[in-house]
Amino acid sequence: EKTGLKEFLRTTKQSFDLSVKTQYKKNKDKHSIPIPLDVFYVFMNHNINSFIRQFEKGRHQALVSFTNAYNEAKLKFDKYKVEKSLNNQPRIFQIPGYTIPLFNIEASPSTVKMLPFGYVIPEEISTPSFTIWGSDFYVPPYTLVLPSLELPALPVPTSPLEFSLPELKILSTPRNILIPALGNITYDFSFKSSVMTLNTHVELYNQSDIVVHFLSSSSSLMDALQYKLEGTSSLTRKRGLKLATALSLSNEFVGGSHNSTISLTKKTMEASVTTIAKVQISTLNMN
Repeated sequence: EKTGLKEFLRTTKQSFDLSVKTQYKKNKDKHSIPIPLDVFYVFMNHNINSFIRQFEKGRHQALVSFTNAYNEAKLKFDKYKVEKSLNNQPRIFQIPGYTIPLFNIEASPSTVKMLPFGYVIPEEISTPSFTIWGSDFYVPPYTLVLPSLELPALPVPTSPLEFSLPELKILSTPRNILIPALGNITYDFSFKSSVMTLNTHVELYNQSDIVVHFLSSSSSLMDALQYKLEGTSSLTRKRGLKLATALSLSNEFVGGSHNSTISLTKKTMEASVTTIAKVQISTLNMN
Protein backbone atom coordinates (compact mmCIF):
# COMPACT_ATOMS: atom_id res chain seq x y z
CA GLU A 1 0.00 0.00 0.00
CA LYS A 2 2.89 2.39 0.72
CA THR A 3 4.11 2.06 -2.88
CA GLY A 4 0.74 3.05 -4.29
CA LEU A 5 -0.28 -0.39 -5.60
CA LYS A 6 -3.40 -0.58 -3.45
CA GLU A 7 -5.37 1.13 -6.23
CA PHE A 8 -4.52 -1.72 -8.63
CA LEU A 9 -4.36 -4.79 -6.39
CA ARG A 10 -7.68 -6.18 -5.24
CA THR A 11 -6.14 -8.46 -2.62
CA THR A 12 -2.76 -8.78 -0.96
CA LYS A 13 -2.16 -12.11 -2.74
CA GLN A 14 -2.06 -12.09 -6.51
CA SER A 15 -1.61 -14.81 -9.13
CA PHE A 16 -1.23 -14.63 -12.89
CA ASP A 17 -1.03 -16.90 -15.93
CA LEU A 18 1.64 -16.37 -18.60
CA SER A 19 1.69 -18.17 -21.94
CA VAL A 20 4.07 -17.75 -24.89
CA LYS A 21 3.80 -19.77 -28.11
CA THR A 22 5.89 -19.52 -31.28
CA GLN A 23 5.37 -21.59 -34.42
CA TYR A 24 7.39 -21.69 -37.63
CA LYS A 25 6.20 -23.40 -40.80
CA LYS A 26 8.88 -24.20 -43.37
CA ASN A 27 8.57 -22.78 -46.86
CA LYS A 28 9.16 -25.16 -49.78
CA ASP A 29 10.38 -22.37 -52.06
CA LYS A 30 14.09 -21.60 -52.42
CA HIS A 31 16.04 -18.62 -53.68
CA SER A 32 18.71 -19.41 -56.25
CA ILE A 33 21.82 -17.22 -56.21
CA PRO A 34 24.10 -17.76 -59.23
CA ILE A 35 27.86 -17.98 -58.76
CA PRO A 36 29.76 -16.37 -61.67
CA LEU A 37 32.29 -19.18 -62.07
CA ASP A 38 32.36 -18.76 -65.87
CA VAL A 39 33.71 -15.23 -65.51
CA PHE A 40 36.34 -16.46 -63.06
CA TYR A 41 37.51 -19.24 -65.39
CA VAL A 42 37.74 -16.89 -68.38
CA PHE A 43 39.68 -14.33 -66.35
CA MET A 44 42.16 -16.92 -65.06
CA ASN A 45 42.76 -18.49 -68.47
CA HIS A 46 43.32 -15.08 -70.08
CA ASN A 47 45.79 -13.97 -67.42
CA ILE A 48 47.63 -17.24 -66.74
CA ASN A 49 50.20 -16.64 -69.52
CA SER A 50 50.95 -13.16 -68.18
CA PHE A 51 51.42 -14.65 -64.71
CA ILE A 52 53.87 -17.25 -66.06
CA ARG A 53 55.93 -14.56 -67.81
CA GLN A 54 56.09 -12.44 -64.65
CA PHE A 55 57.05 -15.50 -62.59
CA GLU A 56 59.88 -16.49 -64.97
CA LYS A 57 61.16 -12.90 -65.03
CA GLY A 58 61.23 -12.69 -61.25
CA ARG A 59 62.87 -16.11 -60.98
CA HIS A 60 65.62 -15.10 -63.43
CA GLN A 61 66.30 -11.84 -61.55
CA ALA A 62 66.48 -13.68 -58.22
CA LEU A 63 68.88 -16.30 -59.64
CA VAL A 64 71.17 -13.63 -61.13
CA SER A 65 71.24 -11.63 -57.89
CA PHE A 66 72.02 -14.72 -55.80
CA THR A 67 74.74 -15.90 -58.21
CA ASN A 68 76.45 -12.50 -58.29
CA ALA A 69 76.37 -12.21 -54.49
CA TYR A 70 77.80 -15.72 -54.05
CA ASN A 71 80.59 -15.20 -56.59
CA GLU A 72 81.54 -11.88 -55.00
CA ALA A 73 81.71 -13.49 -51.56
CA LYS A 74 83.83 -16.35 -52.98
CA LEU A 75 86.31 -13.93 -54.57
CA LYS A 76 86.69 -11.96 -51.35
CA PHE A 77 87.21 -15.14 -49.33
CA ASP A 78 89.82 -16.53 -51.75
CA LYS A 79 91.64 -13.19 -51.76
CA TYR A 80 91.62 -13.12 -47.98
CA LYS A 81 93.11 -16.64 -47.80
CA VAL A 82 95.90 -15.79 -50.26
CA GLU A 83 96.87 -12.57 -48.47
CA LYS A 84 96.94 -14.23 -45.06
CA SER A 85 98.91 -17.21 -46.40
CA LEU A 86 101.61 -14.93 -47.84
CA ASN A 87 101.93 -12.68 -44.81
CA ASN A 88 101.44 -15.22 -42.01
CA GLN A 89 103.06 -18.56 -41.35
CA PRO A 90 101.08 -21.47 -40.00
CA ARG A 91 101.16 -21.67 -36.22
CA ILE A 92 101.83 -24.99 -34.56
CA PHE A 93 100.62 -25.60 -31.02
CA GLN A 94 102.67 -28.11 -29.03
CA ILE A 95 100.85 -30.23 -26.47
CA PRO A 96 103.39 -31.74 -24.05
CA GLY A 97 103.27 -35.36 -23.01
CA TYR A 98 101.52 -36.32 -19.79
CA THR A 99 100.91 -39.29 -17.54
CA ILE A 100 97.56 -40.49 -16.28
CA PRO A 101 98.02 -41.59 -12.67
CA LEU A 102 96.48 -44.74 -11.22
CA PHE A 103 96.22 -46.27 -14.71
CA ASN A 104 99.94 -45.94 -15.52
CA ILE A 105 99.18 -44.56 -18.99
CA GLU A 106 101.80 -42.36 -20.63
CA ALA A 107 100.90 -40.08 -23.56
CA SER A 108 103.52 -38.68 -25.91
CA PRO A 109 103.59 -35.02 -27.05
CA SER A 110 101.19 -34.00 -29.85
CA THR A 111 100.81 -31.03 -32.20
CA VAL A 112 97.98 -29.00 -33.76
CA LYS A 113 98.76 -27.05 -36.93
CA MET A 114 96.46 -24.08 -37.56
CA LEU A 115 95.59 -22.41 -40.85
CA PRO A 116 97.65 -19.30 -41.62
CA PHE A 117 94.55 -17.09 -42.10
CA GLY A 118 92.82 -18.08 -38.89
CA TYR A 119 93.48 -19.58 -35.48
CA VAL A 120 90.09 -21.22 -35.03
CA ILE A 121 90.07 -23.94 -37.68
CA PRO A 122 92.95 -26.49 -37.54
CA GLU A 123 94.70 -27.74 -40.67
CA GLU A 124 96.50 -30.79 -39.26
CA ILE A 125 96.22 -32.64 -35.94
CA SER A 126 98.78 -35.15 -34.66
CA THR A 127 97.40 -37.41 -31.92
CA PRO A 128 99.67 -38.64 -29.12
CA SER A 129 100.76 -42.25 -28.63
CA PHE A 130 99.63 -44.10 -25.50
CA THR A 131 101.71 -46.63 -23.55
CA ILE A 132 100.78 -48.59 -20.42
CA TRP A 133 103.73 -49.25 -18.17
CA GLY A 134 104.51 -52.90 -17.50
CA SER A 135 102.51 -54.20 -20.47
CA ASP A 136 102.78 -54.53 -24.21
CA PHE A 137 99.75 -52.26 -24.83
CA TYR A 138 100.64 -49.45 -27.22
CA VAL A 139 98.59 -47.01 -29.37
CA PRO A 140 100.64 -45.41 -32.11
CA PRO A 141 100.22 -41.70 -33.03
CA TYR A 142 98.09 -40.63 -35.97
CA THR A 143 98.13 -37.56 -38.18
CA LEU A 144 94.77 -36.15 -39.29
CA VAL A 145 94.80 -33.71 -42.19
CA LEU A 146 91.56 -31.75 -42.42
CA PRO A 147 90.30 -30.54 -45.80
CA SER A 148 90.97 -26.91 -46.54
CA LEU A 149 88.14 -24.47 -46.08
CA GLU A 150 86.92 -23.10 -49.41
CA LEU A 151 83.72 -22.12 -51.14
CA PRO A 152 82.90 -24.38 -54.09
CA ALA A 153 81.92 -23.00 -57.44
CA LEU A 154 78.19 -22.49 -57.72
CA PRO A 155 76.73 -24.46 -60.62
CA VAL A 156 74.24 -22.33 -62.54
CA PRO A 157 71.90 -24.14 -64.94
CA THR A 158 72.26 -22.89 -68.50
CA SER A 159 68.65 -23.70 -69.38
CA PRO A 160 66.16 -22.73 -66.68
CA LEU A 161 63.41 -25.13 -65.72
CA GLU A 162 60.13 -24.60 -67.53
CA PHE A 163 57.17 -23.53 -65.45
CA SER A 164 53.61 -24.00 -66.61
CA LEU A 165 50.16 -24.02 -65.08
CA PRO A 166 47.29 -26.22 -66.24
CA GLU A 167 44.37 -24.67 -68.02
CA LEU A 168 41.32 -24.27 -65.81
CA LYS A 169 38.23 -26.08 -67.05
CA ILE A 170 34.65 -25.36 -66.09
CA LEU A 171 33.36 -27.95 -63.66
CA SER A 172 30.07 -29.71 -64.20
CA THR A 173 28.98 -29.16 -60.60
CA PRO A 174 26.01 -26.82 -59.91
CA ARG A 175 27.00 -23.17 -59.92
CA ASN A 176 24.05 -21.88 -57.88
CA ILE A 177 23.53 -21.46 -54.16
CA LEU A 178 20.03 -22.41 -52.99
CA ILE A 179 18.79 -20.55 -49.90
CA PRO A 180 15.46 -21.60 -48.36
CA ALA A 181 12.81 -18.90 -48.47
CA LEU A 182 11.42 -17.47 -45.26
CA GLY A 183 8.50 -19.49 -43.94
CA ASN A 184 5.41 -18.55 -41.96
CA ILE A 185 5.86 -17.42 -38.35
CA THR A 186 3.15 -17.18 -35.70
CA TYR A 187 3.65 -15.71 -32.22
CA ASP A 188 1.10 -15.65 -29.39
CA PHE A 189 1.49 -14.01 -26.00
CA SER A 190 -1.07 -14.14 -23.18
CA PHE A 191 -1.03 -12.62 -19.70
CA LYS A 192 -3.93 -13.03 -17.27
CA SER A 193 -4.26 -11.64 -13.76
CA SER A 194 -6.99 -10.36 -11.47
CA VAL A 195 -6.25 -6.81 -12.61
CA MET A 196 -6.07 -7.16 -16.40
CA THR A 197 -5.81 -9.60 -19.29
CA LEU A 198 -3.36 -8.96 -22.14
CA ASN A 199 -3.30 -10.85 -25.45
CA THR A 200 -0.89 -10.34 -28.33
CA HIS A 201 -0.89 -12.14 -31.66
CA VAL A 202 1.68 -11.65 -34.44
CA GLU A 203 1.79 -13.55 -37.71
CA LEU A 204 4.03 -13.33 -40.77
CA TYR A 205 3.10 -15.04 -44.03
CA ASN A 206 5.53 -15.35 -46.92
CA GLN A 207 3.68 -16.54 -49.98
CA SER A 208 3.38 -14.62 -53.22
CA ASP A 209 3.25 -11.51 -51.00
CA ILE A 210 4.78 -10.89 -47.57
CA VAL A 211 2.09 -10.03 -45.03
CA VAL A 212 2.61 -9.11 -41.36
CA HIS A 213 -0.37 -8.82 -39.03
CA PHE A 214 -0.23 -7.56 -35.44
CA LEU A 215 -3.03 -7.54 -32.87
CA SER A 216 -2.74 -6.63 -29.20
CA SER A 217 -5.66 -6.06 -26.82
CA SER A 218 -6.34 -5.89 -23.10
CA SER A 219 -9.33 -6.06 -20.81
CA SER A 220 -9.40 -4.77 -17.26
CA LEU A 221 -11.66 -3.58 -14.51
CA MET A 222 -10.16 -0.15 -15.11
CA ASP A 223 -11.15 1.52 -18.36
CA ALA A 224 -7.76 3.25 -18.64
CA LEU A 225 -6.03 -0.13 -19.02
CA GLN A 226 -8.26 -1.33 -21.86
CA TYR A 227 -6.97 -0.86 -25.38
CA LYS A 228 -6.79 -2.46 -28.81
CA LEU A 229 -3.84 -2.05 -31.16
CA GLU A 230 -3.99 -3.63 -34.60
CA GLY A 231 -1.68 -3.32 -37.58
CA THR A 232 -1.19 -4.90 -40.98
CA SER A 233 1.68 -4.48 -43.43
CA SER A 234 2.01 -6.15 -46.83
CA LEU A 235 4.73 -6.14 -49.45
CA THR A 236 3.71 -6.93 -53.02
CA ARG A 237 6.40 -7.82 -55.53
CA LYS A 238 4.34 -7.98 -58.71
CA ARG A 239 5.10 -5.29 -61.31
CA GLY A 240 7.46 -3.52 -58.92
CA LEU A 241 7.28 -3.08 -55.17
CA LYS A 242 4.28 -1.93 -53.19
CA LEU A 243 4.31 -1.51 -49.41
CA ALA A 244 0.99 -0.92 -47.66
CA THR A 245 0.70 -0.30 -43.92
CA ALA A 246 -2.37 0.16 -41.72
CA LEU A 247 -2.41 0.82 -37.96
CA SER A 248 -5.26 1.52 -35.55
CA LEU A 249 -5.38 2.24 -31.81
CA SER A 250 -8.44 2.55 -29.61
CA ASN A 251 -8.43 3.54 -25.93
CA GLU A 252 -10.57 5.58 -23.57
CA PHE A 253 -8.15 8.50 -23.76
CA VAL A 254 -6.12 7.97 -26.95
CA GLY A 255 -7.13 6.71 -30.37
CA GLY A 256 -6.17 7.00 -33.99
CA SER A 257 -5.31 5.33 -37.26
CA HIS A 258 -2.55 5.41 -39.84
CA ASN A 259 -2.59 4.31 -43.47
CA SER A 260 0.31 4.59 -45.91
CA THR A 261 1.14 3.20 -49.34
CA ILE A 262 4.44 3.34 -51.22
CA SER A 263 4.71 2.05 -54.80
CA LEU A 264 7.97 1.69 -56.71
CA THR A 265 8.30 0.78 -60.36
CA LYS A 266 11.07 1.19 -62.91
CA LYS A 267 9.64 4.52 -64.05
CA THR A 268 7.50 5.95 -61.25
CA MET A 269 7.26 6.28 -57.49
CA GLU A 270 4.00 6.99 -55.64
CA ALA A 271 3.35 7.50 -51.94
CA SER A 272 0.32 8.38 -49.84
CA VAL A 273 0.00 8.82 -46.07
CA THR A 274 -3.12 9.38 -43.94
CA THR A 275 -2.95 9.74 -40.15
CA ILE A 276 -5.80 10.45 -37.72
CA ALA A 277 -5.24 10.96 -33.98
CA LYS A 278 -7.64 11.65 -31.11
CA VAL A 279 -6.82 12.62 -27.50
CA GLN A 280 -9.54 12.97 -24.83
CA ILE A 281 -8.57 13.76 -21.26
CA SER A 282 -10.10 15.95 -18.59
CA THR A 283 -7.95 18.96 -19.50
CA LEU A 284 -7.46 18.37 -23.25
CA ASN A 285 -9.67 17.31 -26.12
CA MET A 286 -7.94 17.21 -29.50
CA ASN A 287 -8.66 15.57 -32.88
